[in-house]
Amino acid sequence: MREADTSEITSPRSTFVHLASVHMLIRLAAVLILAVMLLVPIWSVAFPPLLDYPNHLARSFILAHLNDPAFHFSQFYRADWGAYPYLGLDAFLAVLDRIFPIETAGRVFLSICMLALPAAAWFFLSQVNPGDDATALWALLIAGNVFFLEGFLNFDLSIAVGFLALGLWLRWLAKPSSARWLAALGAFTALYFTHLLGFGISGLIVVAYLALLRRPFRDWIWSGAVAVPGLAFYLHSSRIGLTHNKIIFHGWDDKLDSLQMILHGYWPMLDWVSLAALGTWIVAAWWRNPEFRWSWRWGVIAAFLFALFWAIPWMWGEGSDLDIRVLPFMFVAVLATARVGRRATWLAAIPLLLFAARTVSLTQHFIRAQPELAGLARSFDVVPRGALVLPIVEGDRDPIERPFTHFWAYGVIRKGWFSPYMADIIGQTPMRVIYDSYAPDGFWNLTYDEPPDWKQVQSDYEYVWAYDVARFSSALSGIGDRVYAFGPLEVYRLRKLPEVSVGSNAASAPKE
Repeated sequence: MREADTSEITSPRSTFVHLASVHMLIRLAAVLILAVMLLVPIWSVAFPPLLDYPNHLARSFILAHLNDPAFHFSQFYRADWGAYPYLGLDAFLAVLDRIFPIETAGRVFLSICMLALPAAAWFFLSQVNPGDDATALWALLIAGNVFFLEGFLNFDLSIAVGFLALGLWLRWLAKPSSARWLAALGAFTALYFTHLLGFGISGLIVVAYLALLRRPFRDWIWSGAVAVPGLAFYLHSSRIGLTHNKIIFHGWDDKLDSLQMILHGYWPMLDWVSLAALGTWIVAAWWRNPEFRWSWRWGVIAAFLFALFWAIPWMWGEGSDLDIRVLPFMFVAVLATARVGRRATWLAAIPLLLFAARTVSLTQHFIRAQPELAGLARSFDVVPRGALVLPIVEGDRDPIERPFTHFWAYGVIRKGWFSPYMADIIGQTPMRVIYDSYAPDGFWNLTYDEPPDWKQVQSDYEYVWAYDVARFSSALSGIGDRVYAFGPLEVYRLRKLPEVSVGSNAASAPKE
């Protein structure tokens, strides 16, 4: 009798494990593709065209090379580290600068910012609505938000750290344990060191959620305790204070215009289409969907943040754009209001297509900016190392369209220049400008109501890096010789006076 052929019979359990592994690999591949898409704009160009970014980068470079004999930074600057609430960028770059060249380190930090926000939003939303992962895809649209594009990188990072801290706090609230509370404590302390406003907005969300949930008093005590280290550091070390009395409120029309900042990018039509698509997605997710559930608590919190946007002034002291900083938190809170269920997977195409379009927009704009920025970079070749350089810059474009404003700061990195306009903000940045030189305040507003004192300029500086100030060309020619020109940029080598007059104190930078 012939022996019957036998073959391995796959058990239901092994089939399930195999399918689960395939599903996991597909999810991992999708995450990697999305991560690459987020990073393409940053790594496809030599100069990320972000407003304040070169200034932050140069400050970190100075701190890393303060006592380097190859430079003379110690004559012009000193370190001033403290428990300030804006050290996220400087702390990261202090580490990254030991591993990479500073410009590469800067792009690594930009990559962290770009990846962290959607990842943290996903983690937060997974605590609010477990299993509704596809909803978090909308957070990809705010990865390259207006604060990232303006180079307000500490605040941009604080949005991500804020949602991480809120997510960890919600985990503790759902199932209290010492380990979970300590994780939330660490995240909220890190949030303080990233940005004070991110710390404050996240704290308000905690208070609002506890009030709506009617949690017992002990939860209030333990929840408040996660903010104690940050508050203690602020009271002990921060010298910002509340002494500034310059408060500016936007009018109703300006507030309405500011609402579009929630998805402000380089294609205005795409911004409005994205907002309309979000509304369409919510309706499609809700319509005849038995799995759909509204979260009235997060709806109230989103409404609270919306009201906060209208109530907050545009400027307090030297800090501007205060009101729109609520918008990214409100955007994610809106996502938290809806538990969609399995239909969210079928609707994922909407945020993914919009994210792809925004990635194309961002990348194209970054690439289009490179010829101009390369032309500005060539100006560094005509100025010697260690020169005293005064930037004079004007420009009335949209802030996300002004990469020229602080571009001279690459000269600090590449040639060791001195400039008075490094971000020196007591209680915020860990570097002070100690060189006493004349610095016209018009730089910070990108407009000069009065021409600079040319005698002081000639006395205190060796070169002027003048961008889009053709009306000053005649005066500059009177005190120096033009050595470089490219588009709206002119660089002048100044003729020295026989006697050097004493300059005034360098102006302070505006608050990010």
